[in-house]
Amino acid sequence: MQTVLGIDTGGTYTDAVLLEQKTKKVLKKAKSPTTRDNLAVGIGKSIRGLCLDPADTIEKVVLSTTLATNAIVEGEGRPTGLIIIGELPKGELPDAHRAQVKGKVNIKGKEVIPLDTAQVIEACAAIAPQVQAFAVSGMMSVRNASQELAVKDIIKKQCALPVVCGHELSSQLGFHDRTVTTVLNASLIPILEDFIRAVEVTLADQSIDAPVYMVKGDGNLASLSFIREKPIESILSGPAASIIGALSLAGCGDGVVVDMGGTTTDSGIVLDNTLTLAPIGARVGDWQTQIDSAQINTCGLGGDTQIIAVDGHPTLTGRRVLPACRGGRDGLTPTDLLHYTGDFEGWDRELVVGAVDAQTDKAPDAYVDEAAAQILETIRTEVLSLYEAHPVPIIAIGAPAKTWYEKIHEETGCTVIVPEHYEVANAVGAAMAAVEERVTALVRPDEENDGYVAHVAGQCRSFKDKAEAVDFVKQETEARAAAAAKAQGAPDISVQVFCDDIVEKIGWRERYIETRVKAVAKATTLKLKMQEEKDERRP
Repeated sequence: MQTVLGIDTGGTYTDAVLLEQKTKKVLKKAKSPTTRDNLAVGIGKSIRGLCLDPADTIEKVVLSTTLATNAIVEGEGRPTGLIIIGELPKGELPDAHRAQVKGKVNIKGKEVIPLDTAQVIEACAAIAPQVQAFAVSGMMSVRNASQELAVKDIIKKQCALPVVCGHELSSQLGFHDRTVTTVLNASLIPILEDFIRAVEVTLADQSIDAPVYMVKGDGNLASLSFIREKPIESILSGPAASIIGALSLAGCGDGVVVDMGGTTTDSGIVLDNTLTLAPIGARVGDWQTQIDSAQINTCGLGGDTQIIAVDGHPTLTGRRVLPACRGGRDGLTPTDLLHYTGDFEGWDRELVVGAVDAQTDKAPDAYVDEAAAQILETIRTEVLSLYEAHPVPIIAIGAPAKTWYEKIHEETGCTVIVPEHYEVANAVGAAMAAVEERVTALVRPDEENDGYVAHVAGQCRSFKDKAEAVDFVKQETEARAAAAAKAQGAPDISVQVFCDDIVEKIGWRERYIETRVKAVAKATTLKLKMQEEKDERRP
């Protein structure tokens, strides 16, 4: 039997499922506490919990994780060097050892100030001993990446550290957000590399010899070699996998998907099997990036969210703690309340009774009821507004979800689906994810040379004829999208190329602005909505 092994490493649990590849049936499932100091330990325990049969042929292993997201939010990225070509972007940037060198490319992709290579060599020598990776960013590099690539080449000749350029991560305008994305990506490279190596060792210990992939924040698959270079693509990987898993388990094409984990509740809307992307890219913590991701609403309510007494009343702090039922001493959690009421039996209820007594002088039952009401009110505030805007079923997944959302159904009458295997839906989604790659390009007028300029993948090429320029970028985007999808391991690929002329109306006339070309190579039924590029100088 051919199977897929799906693994989701969350903040509280690491889940594993064995999925039959042809029928998408969940054959086995297991959970194990996430071991933050060594994630591979938790992964190993969850895999062993499946009691795999040697007769099962594992075709691939797919991971989803919150590792990159948590590292950004908690400020745990590794020391990074940033070399900025030309003027500084407007706005705050993540911490980095920074240097500024001369050079400039204009909006038409023309080099107007040559790169000062001597400054690059000097900056690299000064910064390299203090960092674990380099980021390179220059304004308008998406129109002409030659200066960024020249800086990258110099750094690689000077040291053995990984280097990432802004144009390699995003083709969108928006110098500040692209620079933020580049710095964060560089800071994550050593972290994800350690994680990937640990996973590979764990799989080898389990005698699992199959290609390994990771779910990106937009719900699509990426090879580990891709993630090693672009780990920032894995931000919001877990929530994206949860949406895919929830839809499959519920058998729905429409729904408000709610994933209640140990730390947060993530929710997103899917209509007509269409996963909407965040309008301008994923926002993580204080940072806006240019990385495609599912549009996710997140609130600080999970099974391990701390509940303390404030002026005698139970209050959610948004902080994740070890539940009292598992020996925690930092207050109560929603998981503890379920132990107290008998809705869930996993650990020690007597420890919860003691924690309730320590937190209040009120009657324990009344205090627990008040705390439960706070949780339900938070759910109503954060989730039911989505349901009211789009009255489609609420699909509730995640280990704590069943009890709380059944209570929401009882109180409000709204349609709630808690599908079978709801507690491991993230791992199911990981196992079911597929490949989709997108490449975009532009053709714009070149007034200086009375022709047209094609911009694709950091290239800048001139043409006399518009049709010739458009044909060139259509062929380039199609080839690049197909190559990227094949590199991610997609066996059967279909490529579609979309072309859109942008014009400006001036009275009764129209003025040609540009042609936007997008190629989509995919082996998936999940459709993704894209957003228009934003202005390069937007802070």
